[in-house]
Amino acid sequence: MKFYLNLEGVASTLYILLTQGAIFTGLAIAFNLDEFLIGVTASFPMVAQIFQILSPLVVEKFPKRRTLVNIFNLLSRLPWALLLVFLAFERRSPMFFVLIFAVSQTFGTLAGNAWTSLVRDLIPESERGTFFGRRNVYVSLTSLVFFYVYSLLIDQLKDPLGYQLAIAIGMFGTFLSFWAMLKVPEVPLKSSSASAEVKFVFQDRNFMKLCSFYFVWNVLIAFTSPFFTYHLLKNLQVAFSYIGFTGVLSSIVAIIFYFIWGRLSDNIGHKSVAMVGVLIVSFLPPMWFFMNTFTYRFLMIADAVITAIGWSAINLSFLTLPMEVAQSSSSAYFATYAALGGIGGLIGALSGGTIAKLLANVHLGTSNLPIYGIQLMFLASGLLRAFTLKLLGKVRTRRYVPLRTLIASALFLSREGGLTRSNGSNVYEVLRIVKKKLEEKEDETIPWRVKRWW
Repeated sequence: MKFYLNLEGVASTLYILLTQGAIFTGLAIAFNLDEFLIGVTASFPMVAQIFQILSPLVVEKFPKRRTLVNIFNLLSRLPWALLLVFLAFERRSPMFFVLIFAVSQTFGTLAGNAWTSLVRDLIPESERGTFFGRRNVYVSLTSLVFFYVYSLLIDQLKDPLGYQLAIAIGMFGTFLSFWAMLKVPEVPLKSSSASAEVKFVFQDRNFMKLCSFYFVWNVLIAFTSPFFTYHLLKNLQVAFSYIGFTGVLSSIVAIIFYFIWGRLSDNIGHKSVAMVGVLIVSFLPPMWFFMNTFTYRFLMIADAVITAIGWSAINLSFLTLPMEVAQSSSSAYFATYAALGGIGGLIGALSGGTIAKLLANVHLGTSNLPIYGIQLMFLASGLLRAFTLKLLGKVRTRRYVPLRTLIASALFLSREGGLTRSNGSNVYEVLRIVKKKLEEKEDETIPWRVKRWW
């Protein structure tokens, strides 16, 4: 069962790579989207989550979640075949690309909700961190290989053939993921009235605190995320092959850290891992303030490494946190979480796209330190990301080690030599001690936090 879930993730990655990062931005530019449309369209994966609020109603009428995943995935991904055809024409409508992407992401997010609800029932809570850690390793390996393949195809074969071959590979991945899901066991969901379930979720104050954090986080991410790659392609004219190289580097580092974060999250809690990830990625946007034609080569490498470390923690914990905080497997929980995040993404995209278009022709700095107006957005974004740590800190989870305690523990053991001895098992000394303290205080009915022990 786990094999087929992993295979589904690997196959889906062939398609998902088309919808994000440099490949998405390149396609958007090929279809003549301006800064505002790029900002808004790139946010559709988040904005489309608003429609997840309809998922409980769908699941109530049709509780076979495996079948729902396959149906929604096909409706989401097959429209991309139309983009493959329309790339052959010289005159390309920006709104056609926007429409296809909107339809794609709407059905894709409905598939994601059904998938999350199903997997929560299939994978025991004690194994989720390890399972998703390994699954994300396989996904990262696939991203490593195929993002570079897509980049070379686009660089060497140019527009339109390079993009067409990339989309064709993504369509192959769609059919492979469909077959893999057919091998996953179906677990019927026993649920009550969908409207009653949604009402119950909104009365769950702790879960709503998690949703509030996710809402604000998505506002800040959607505000700038489409414009990092846009800055490289449009302003700095960076080659796709170099972007592909840094993408490979990032995937390699992420593979290593998915193992680490997966093991840590099962022992010290998914919230602890999320806090570390958010702190790390808060340093990324300010670094892009200095990204220019003189610095991009080494700054992109630094960005690839830091991105891999921080976002591997976030990608893992943001998926498992709602599973832990939710009081049941009801799709209403995951739909509410995703929908509020989608509203945040819409607000961030509209504001980010508007400001990016206003700043598109603004140039500051000197010839040795050129600064594009869009880089001012990056600087502000990093400061605001760190602010969300307070919101996440208010969410109660069964297992949680405060961020300051984790840092102090690592420093304490490092000073004592616990992290530098030749014995490889000592690398996880922090994990062993924290886990011991967790077991001493374990109480499934009372939320608690680990306190200092020195």
